Amino acid sequence: MSLVRASLLVLLAGLASTACAQSGRELIEASLQRHAQPPYVYEEETLVLSDRLGKHTVRTVKHYAKRDAAGSSSVRVLETPAELRGIEVVVARDANGASRRGAEPSSQVFGSDFSVADLEEEQPRNFTYERLGDIDLERIPHRVVRAVPKDEGVARLLGFGERRIYMRKENLFISRIDYQDRQGRLERRETFRDPRTDANGAWHAAMILMENLRDNRRSVLKVERRVHSPDYVPDSVFAGLQ
Repeated sequence: MSLVRASLLVLLAGLASTACAQSGRELIEASLQRHAQPPYVYEEETLVLSDRLGKHTVRTVKHYAKRDAAGSSSVRVLETPAELRGIEVVVARDANGASRRGAEPSSQVFGSDFSVADLEEEQPRNFTYERLGDIDLERIPHRVVRAVPKDEGVARLLGFGERRIYMRKENLFISRIDYQDRQGRLERRETFRDPRTDANGAWHAAMILMENLRDNRRSVLKVERRVHSPDYVPDSVFAGLQ
């Protein structure tokens, strides 16, 4: 084999490896690994709902989440208004994510435009991914990945169709997700703002904006306080998942 041909084969192998490493699924999995939540999360959140007439409704929420060898659990509990206090949104998954219990993925979170699935971690087993061309958002380079439910059953459970996922090129932090309805029309846009780093350098948004583009509504979830400690996440808050 000539030196030129050998060099060409090495180059082609390198390009193939790079393309594989930058596939849509690889980007998603790298983002999840880089920005994984800590084992324990306690948050005090404010949820602001705005309708098409500009009327605002404010709710306060406590969020508890934990992850261990057995799987992951998440509970959001309404604190105010007083008449709704104690209403919960609970979700649990086993260690590999195959088994899920709790609120329906497509159900609304406390009357907002967030669905339960929107506030869960990305579940790669439920989607096929395609790498699209890079773009700039607010002058920041972003990778773009197309995510499609793997089958009709998943699409029906989630209540949405295709998504476009935008992640910062520098560190793969997800900045925005565009949701299409099951007929392929752009329906909602979720924007992750004011990222804060944890002790491991992972980024977590301090504010999430969900825009309902079809009905001209907005929902904002703002994290007022976040603590990563088992002392703030007692087992008793997960009693509803037992």
